[in-house]
Amino acid sequence: MALVRIDLDQLQQDGLIGPDLARLIAERAQPDGRAGLFVNLALILGALAVASGAIALVPNATTGLVLALLAIGATEGIRRMAPGASLKVLSAGLALMGVLGLAGWVGWEYRDVDEATMPALLITLIMGGGAAWFRLGFLSALAVLALGAVFGTGTGYWHACYGVFVEQPAITIGVFGALAAGLYAARERIAAVWADLATIAARTAFFLANFGFWVGSLWGDDLGERYRYSEGQSWEDWRAATTHIPEAVFSLGWPVLLIGTMLKAKRGGF
Repeated sequence: MALVRIDLDQLQQDGLIGPDLARLIAERAQPDGRAGLFVNLALILGALAVASGAIALVPNATTGLVLALLAIGATEGIRRMAPGASLKVLSAGLALMGVLGLAGWVGWEYRDVDEATMPALLITLIMGGGAAWFRLGFLSALAVLALGAVFGTGTGYWHACYGVFVEQPAITIGVFGALAAGLYAARERIAAVWADLATIAARTAFFLANFGFWVGSLWGDDLGERYRYSEGQSWEDWRAATTHIPEAVFSLGWPVLLIGTMLKAKRGGF
Protein backbone atom coordinates (compact mmCIF):
# COMPACT_ATOMS: atom_id res chain seq x y z
CA MET A 1 0.00 0.00 0.00
CA ALA A 2 1.45 3.36 -1.08
CA LEU A 3 1.37 6.18 1.47
CA VAL A 4 1.08 9.78 0.25
CA ARG A 5 1.58 12.94 2.35
CA ILE A 6 -0.66 15.88 1.36
CA ASP A 7 -1.27 19.39 2.67
CA LEU A 8 -5.04 19.78 3.00
CA ASP A 9 -4.85 23.54 3.67
CA GLN A 10 -2.79 24.12 0.53
CA LEU A 11 -5.16 21.99 -1.56
CA GLN A 12 -8.11 24.07 -0.33
CA GLN A 13 -6.31 27.33 -1.05
CA ASP A 14 -5.60 26.13 -4.57
CA GLY A 15 -9.26 25.30 -5.03
CA LEU A 16 -8.61 21.60 -5.72
CA ILE A 17 -10.83 20.33 -2.88
CA GLY A 18 -13.59 21.76 -0.70
CA PRO A 19 -13.94 21.86 3.11
CA ASP A 20 -16.19 18.81 3.21
CA LEU A 21 -13.74 16.64 1.27
CA ALA A 22 -10.83 17.95 3.34
CA ARG A 23 -12.66 17.02 6.55
CA LEU A 24 -13.46 13.55 5.17
CA ILE A 25 -9.82 12.95 4.23
CA ALA A 26 -8.64 14.10 7.67
CA GLU A 27 -11.06 11.69 9.36
CA ARG A 28 -9.78 8.78 7.24
CA ALA A 29 -6.09 9.64 7.70
CA GLN A 30 -3.84 7.13 9.45
CA PRO A 31 -2.20 8.27 12.68
CA ASP A 32 1.47 9.18 12.63
CA GLY A 33 3.29 6.16 14.04
CA ARG A 34 6.74 7.74 14.36
CA ALA A 35 6.30 8.61 18.04
CA GLY A 36 5.24 5.05 18.85
CA LEU A 37 8.18 3.66 16.90
CA PHE A 38 10.57 5.88 18.85
CA VAL A 39 9.10 4.63 22.13
CA ASN A 40 9.46 1.01 21.01
CA LEU A 41 13.07 1.52 19.97
CA ALA A 42 13.87 3.30 23.25
CA LEU A 43 12.42 0.39 25.22
CA ILE A 44 14.43 -2.12 23.16
CA LEU A 45 17.62 -0.17 23.82
CA GLY A 46 16.71 -0.15 27.52
CA ALA A 47 16.26 -3.92 27.49
CA LEU A 48 19.63 -4.35 25.78
CA ALA A 49 21.27 -2.08 28.36
CA VAL A 50 19.77 -4.09 31.23
CA ALA A 51 20.88 -7.37 29.65
CA SER A 52 24.41 -6.05 29.05
CA GLY A 53 24.66 -4.84 32.62
CA ALA A 54 23.44 -8.15 34.04
CA ILE A 55 25.92 -10.14 31.97
CA ALA A 56 28.74 -7.78 32.96
CA LEU A 57 27.91 -8.26 36.65
CA VAL A 58 27.39 -12.03 36.47
CA PRO A 59 29.22 -13.23 33.34
CA ASN A 60 28.13 -16.85 32.98
CA ALA A 61 25.85 -18.97 30.82
CA THR A 62 23.12 -19.15 33.46
CA THR A 63 22.70 -15.37 33.36
CA GLY A 64 22.24 -15.52 29.62
CA LEU A 65 19.68 -18.30 29.95
CA VAL A 66 17.68 -16.41 32.58
CA LEU A 67 17.69 -13.23 30.48
CA ALA A 68 16.60 -15.17 27.39
CA LEU A 69 13.69 -16.76 29.24
CA LEU A 70 12.69 -13.40 30.70
CA ALA A 71 12.70 -11.84 27.22
CA ILE A 72 10.52 -14.65 25.86
CA GLY A 73 8.15 -14.32 28.81
CA ALA A 74 7.96 -10.55 28.35
CA THR A 75 7.20 -11.01 24.66
CA GLU A 76 4.34 -13.36 25.43
CA GLY A 77 3.01 -10.96 28.06
CA ILE A 78 3.06 -8.06 25.62
CA ARG A 79 1.26 -10.13 23.00
CA ARG A 80 -1.54 -10.92 25.43
CA MET A 81 -1.87 -7.55 27.17
CA ALA A 82 -1.26 -5.31 24.13
CA PRO A 83 -2.52 -7.30 21.14
CA GLY A 84 -2.55 -4.29 18.82
CA ALA A 85 0.34 -2.80 16.87
CA SER A 86 1.39 -0.24 19.48
CA LEU A 87 4.13 -2.46 20.95
CA LYS A 88 4.71 -4.68 17.95
CA VAL A 89 8.30 -3.54 17.40
CA LEU A 90 9.16 -4.02 21.06
CA SER A 91 7.59 -7.48 21.02
CA ALA A 92 9.61 -8.48 17.95
CA GLY A 93 12.82 -7.15 19.47
CA LEU A 94 12.32 -9.00 22.75
CA ALA A 95 11.41 -12.19 20.87
CA LEU A 96 14.64 -12.01 18.88
CA MET A 97 16.65 -11.38 22.04
CA GLY A 98 15.02 -14.30 23.82
CA VAL A 99 15.19 -16.88 21.05
CA LEU A 100 18.72 -15.95 19.97
CA GLY A 101 19.81 -15.94 23.61
CA LEU A 102 18.34 -19.39 24.17
CA ALA A 103 20.01 -20.72 21.02
CA GLY A 104 23.29 -19.14 22.09
CA TRP A 105 23.01 -20.84 25.47
CA VAL A 106 22.60 -24.22 23.75
CA GLY A 107 25.62 -23.54 21.57
CA TRP A 108 27.69 -22.56 24.60
CA GLU A 109 26.66 -25.58 26.67
CA TYR A 110 27.56 -27.98 23.84
CA ARG A 111 30.66 -26.14 22.65
CA ASP A 112 32.97 -29.04 23.58
CA VAL A 113 30.90 -31.74 21.87
CA ASP A 114 32.81 -33.35 19.00
CA GLU A 115 29.70 -34.11 16.95
CA ALA A 116 27.72 -30.93 16.27
CA THR A 117 24.57 -32.68 15.00
CA MET A 118 22.61 -32.64 18.27
CA PRO A 119 23.22 -28.96 19.20
CA ALA A 120 22.55 -27.93 15.61
CA LEU A 121 19.23 -29.76 15.65
CA LEU A 122 18.31 -28.22 19.01
CA ILE A 123 19.12 -24.73 17.74
CA THR A 124 17.12 -25.42 14.57
CA LEU A 125 14.11 -26.45 16.66
CA ILE A 126 14.45 -23.37 18.86
CA MET A 127 14.68 -21.03 15.87
CA GLY A 128 11.86 -22.76 14.02
CA GLY A 129 9.63 -22.85 17.08
CA GLY A 130 10.29 -19.17 17.76
CA ALA A 131 9.53 -18.27 14.15
CA ALA A 132 6.24 -20.16 14.21
CA TRP A 133 5.12 -18.93 17.64
CA PHE A 134 6.07 -15.28 17.26
CA ARG A 135 5.50 -15.10 13.47
CA LEU A 136 9.01 -13.77 12.75
CA GLY A 137 10.41 -14.35 9.28
CA PHE A 138 13.96 -13.55 10.37
CA LEU A 139 13.91 -16.51 12.76
CA SER A 140 12.59 -18.81 10.03
CA ALA A 141 15.61 -17.90 7.92
CA LEU A 142 17.94 -18.54 10.86
CA ALA A 143 16.30 -21.92 11.47
CA VAL A 144 17.21 -23.04 7.95
CA LEU A 145 20.76 -21.74 8.36
CA ALA A 146 21.07 -23.62 11.66
CA LEU A 147 19.89 -26.81 9.95
CA GLY A 148 22.79 -26.42 7.52
CA ALA A 149 25.23 -27.10 10.35
CA VAL A 150 23.86 -30.65 10.57
CA PHE A 151 25.22 -31.31 7.08
CA GLY A 152 28.46 -29.39 7.47
CA THR A 153 27.27 -26.12 5.94
CA GLY A 154 27.68 -22.78 7.68
CA THR A 155 29.87 -19.78 8.36
CA GLY A 156 32.91 -19.16 10.53
CA TYR A 157 34.92 -16.31 11.95
CA TRP A 158 38.47 -15.96 13.15
CA HIS A 159 40.74 -12.96 13.57
CA ALA A 160 39.81 -10.41 10.86
CA CYS A 161 38.43 -13.16 8.59
CA TYR A 162 35.02 -14.54 7.74
CA GLY A 163 34.42 -17.82 5.96
CA VAL A 164 31.66 -19.91 4.39
CA PHE A 165 32.06 -23.69 4.37
CA VAL A 166 30.15 -26.47 2.63
CA GLU A 167 31.61 -29.86 3.52
CA GLN A 168 29.10 -31.98 1.58
CA PRO A 169 27.90 -30.13 -1.54
CA ALA A 170 25.77 -32.95 -2.97
CA ILE A 171 23.93 -33.62 0.29
CA THR A 172 23.50 -29.87 0.85
CA ILE A 173 21.98 -29.46 -2.61
CA GLY A 174 19.69 -32.45 -2.18
CA VAL A 175 18.44 -31.59 1.30
CA PHE A 176 17.94 -27.86 0.85
CA GLY A 177 16.73 -28.15 -2.72
CA ALA A 178 14.01 -30.56 -1.55
CA LEU A 179 13.25 -28.32 1.44
CA ALA A 180 12.87 -25.25 -0.79
CA ALA A 181 10.65 -27.09 -3.26
CA GLY A 182 8.50 -28.53 -0.48
CA LEU A 183 8.04 -25.18 1.23
CA TYR A 184 7.17 -23.44 -2.04
CA ALA A 185 4.59 -26.12 -2.78
CA ALA A 186 3.15 -25.96 0.74
CA ARG A 187 2.72 -22.20 0.85
CA GLU A 188 -0.10 -22.37 -1.70
CA ARG A 189 -2.12 -24.53 0.70
CA ILE A 190 -1.59 -22.79 4.04
CA ALA A 191 -2.79 -19.55 5.62
CA ALA A 192 -1.18 -16.28 4.59
CA VAL A 193 0.61 -15.78 7.92
CA TRP A 194 2.30 -19.16 7.54
CA ALA A 195 2.88 -18.67 3.81
CA ASP A 196 5.13 -15.67 4.49
CA LEU A 197 7.27 -17.70 6.90
CA ALA A 198 7.42 -20.61 4.45
CA THR A 199 8.48 -18.29 1.63
CA ILE A 200 11.35 -16.83 3.64
CA ALA A 201 12.51 -20.29 4.74
CA ALA A 202 12.27 -21.59 1.17
CA ARG A 203 14.35 -18.73 -0.20
CA THR A 204 16.99 -19.32 2.46
CA ALA A 205 17.07 -23.04 1.61
CA PHE A 206 17.45 -22.21 -2.07
CA PHE A 207 20.30 -19.85 -1.16
CA LEU A 208 22.12 -22.67 0.67
CA ALA A 209 21.56 -25.03 -2.25
CA ASN A 210 23.33 -22.49 -4.45
CA PHE A 211 26.24 -22.46 -1.99
CA GLY A 212 26.44 -26.24 -2.49
CA PHE A 213 26.65 -25.81 -6.25
CA TRP A 214 29.30 -23.11 -5.86
CA VAL A 215 31.62 -25.21 -3.69
CA GLY A 216 30.94 -28.34 -5.73
CA SER A 217 31.83 -26.52 -8.96
CA LEU A 218 35.25 -25.69 -7.47
CA TRP A 219 36.29 -29.01 -5.93
CA GLY A 220 33.62 -31.60 -6.69
CA ASP A 221 32.38 -33.81 -3.87
CA ASP A 222 33.29 -37.10 -2.19
CA LEU A 223 30.02 -38.73 -1.17
CA GLY A 224 29.84 -39.75 2.43
CA GLU A 225 33.23 -38.29 3.32
CA ARG A 226 32.29 -37.52 6.91
CA TYR A 227 30.69 -40.91 7.51
CA ARG A 228 32.89 -43.40 5.65
CA TYR A 229 36.38 -42.26 6.53
CA SER A 230 37.96 -44.02 9.51
CA GLU A 231 41.03 -42.82 11.34
CA GLY A 232 43.07 -45.99 10.69
CA GLN A 233 42.25 -46.10 6.99
CA SER A 234 44.85 -45.01 4.46
CA TRP A 235 44.09 -42.11 2.13
CA GLU A 236 44.42 -44.34 -0.96
CA ASP A 237 42.00 -46.97 0.36
CA TRP A 238 39.50 -44.32 1.40
CA ARG A 239 39.71 -42.59 -1.99
CA ALA A 240 39.18 -45.87 -3.80
CA ALA A 241 36.10 -46.67 -1.69
CA THR A 242 34.56 -43.22 -1.99
CA THR A 243 32.40 -42.10 -4.90
CA HIS A 244 33.71 -38.82 -6.31
CA ILE A 245 31.47 -36.40 -8.19
CA PRO A 246 33.56 -34.25 -10.55
CA GLU A 247 33.39 -30.48 -10.64
CA ALA A 248 31.80 -30.47 -14.10
CA VAL A 249 28.59 -32.04 -12.78
CA PHE A 250 28.06 -29.11 -10.44
CA SER A 251 29.25 -26.52 -12.97
CA LEU A 252 26.73 -27.74 -15.54
CA GLY A 253 23.92 -28.50 -13.10
CA TRP A 254 24.04 -25.07 -11.49
CA PRO A 255 22.99 -22.98 -14.53
CA VAL A 256 20.41 -25.61 -15.44
CA LEU A 257 18.81 -25.18 -12.01
CA LEU A 258 18.94 -21.38 -12.18
CA ILE A 259 17.49 -21.18 -15.68
CA GLY A 260 14.77 -23.68 -14.81
CA THR A 261 13.88 -21.68 -11.70
CA MET A 262 13.72 -18.43 -13.66
CA LEU A 263 11.46 -19.99 -16.29
CA LYS A 264 9.14 -21.43 -13.65
CA ALA A 265 8.94 -18.28 -11.50
CA LYS A 266 5.80 -16.25 -12.10
CA ARG A 267 7.59 -12.94 -12.49
CA GLY A 268 10.80 -14.32 -13.93
CA GLY A 269 13.09 -12.24 -11.73
CA PHE A 270 13.66 -14.90 -9.06
